[in-house]
Amino acid sequence: MANFNTHITYAAAGAGLLSVLCLQIDLVDQRNALLLALVGTIGGILPDIDLQRSYPSRILFSMMGMFFAFLMIFSLENDYSIMELWLIGIGSFLLIRYPVWYIFHYHTTHRGSTHSIVAALLCAFVATTASYHILGKDDLTSWLVGWFLFLGFILHLLLDEMYSVDFGNRRIKRSFGTALKLVDYRKSFKSALLIGLTFIVWFMTPDETRFWDTLTSAETYQIISARFLP
Repeated sequence: MANFNTHITYAAAGAGLLSVLCLQIDLVDQRNALLLALVGTIGGILPDIDLQRSYPSRILFSMMGMFFAFLMIFSLENDYSIMELWLIGIGSFLLIRYPVWYIFHYHTTHRGSTHSIVAALLCAFVATTASYHILGKDDLTSWLVGWFLFLGFILHLLLDEMYSVDFGNRRIKRSFGTALKLVDYRKSFKSALLIGLTFIVWFMTPDETRFWDTLTSAETYQIISARFLP
């Protein structure tokens, strides 16, 4: 499998290039272009969230804890004292970072159900839903956020598969085929649960018509072609 530096470097480079493209063809403004680059980079390390002792797992759960903490604080009324808000924020962060982190890793194994294309779709739908309903982004931007996360996630799986092939000795390692898979067929219950959860979250996403119209429009690619070179 590829190491952490490889995953984050390729994800950051790919997400950065694509976010610049979206900015230059006026799909997003500068602030949302930065958001897309960040989300794509996170997607590039997200599959390793199931590695209990890995940097990606600790980083991602810390980031989710901070996000949840600020979400709790900003959703409360202003009649709370500063100390109460601090305690709520710290408690929310610690809840995600430690108990939720422990429970997640207790029920998951590396390159299991969370290391699959269905898991990538679930994460993309969650990002799209959160962007639309929590961050207040429009439907097109929200779907771009989900799409960038999905692409970063898939890039991670592809890199793991590529590193499973030893081109020098012309052999395929035993880990080949464990990264890029639709679902984890060894864990039928967990995979079925993951598929069901993916469909539930998909129903919560905003309308995707404008996103697909933009992605498949000939005008979009004409604009890219016109602005691609000096």
